[in-house]
Amino acid sequence: MVGILVMTVTYIYHSCYLVEFDGFSILFDYYRDAPGGERSEWVRDYLLNREGDLYLLCSHSHYDHFNPEILTWREKKKDIHYIFSKELLESGVSRVGDALYLEKEGGYRDRHLRIKAFGSTDAGGSFLVEHKQRQIFHAGDLNNWHWNEEVSTAEALSYENHFLCELELLAEESSHLYLAMFPVDPRLGREFMRGAEQFVARIKTDLFLPMHFGEDYDKVNRFEKIAALYDCQFLPLSHPRQSFRFGGTGVDDRG
Repeated sequence: MVGILVMTVTYIYHSCYLVEFDGFSILFDYYRDAPGGERSEWVRDYLLNREGDLYLLCSHSHYDHFNPEILTWREKKKDIHYIFSKELLESGVSRVGDALYLEKEGGYRDRHLRIKAFGSTDAGGSFLVEHKQRQIFHAGDLNNWHWNEEVSTAEALSYENHFLCELELLAEESSHLYLAMFPVDPRLGREFMRGAEQFVARIKTDLFLPMHFGEDYDKVNRFEKIAALYDCQFLPLSHPRQSFRFGGTGVDDRG
């Protein structure tokens, strides 16, 4: 029987989300704090002073998903765990000993959570995280990057097929996600929501949070109606550092 899972999820910026549970926190793909200053220190100061384990997960080495500053945080916090895609090591942005590196389908497990790495349609990978028999997924740059208004039909189909293959591998592992954080990028053109729809159509997803959309909040929030067709609750965003609390009473948007 699955018990009540209480967690708080905060959208930081771009593809970065903070997920907090009782006793530990997970920060995905941090590269900068909310707009208003590249040197903003809210995320760092909050997490380094929050009690409990801190897991820093990074899907790949692109500058907008990885900030090497996080490697210095271990100097101020002991119970910190770095879990990176092996692509960061291979690309040279981090070194042996900086993190635990996961190859595709590699895993990690401890007293709090279980993590399994999956593929991407860009660099690096994606992460499936399980806690108290609930699964959450951070896609990294996994998406249907079809670019079908910019490339030939054949090329667009090859990109889509790559995505569908990666999606099928994930679906074989998980048929039901409690929460998914997934790119919904308007730069793809008229069909920018195509990959997100394919995702929720293939894998039952209770809660969906968008990422990788820049400042296009209005555009990305259009996915709410599509998600509802698949019995998926889309959580609309309006600003960085917007938080949602999930628990026995449903979803509480904390602003």
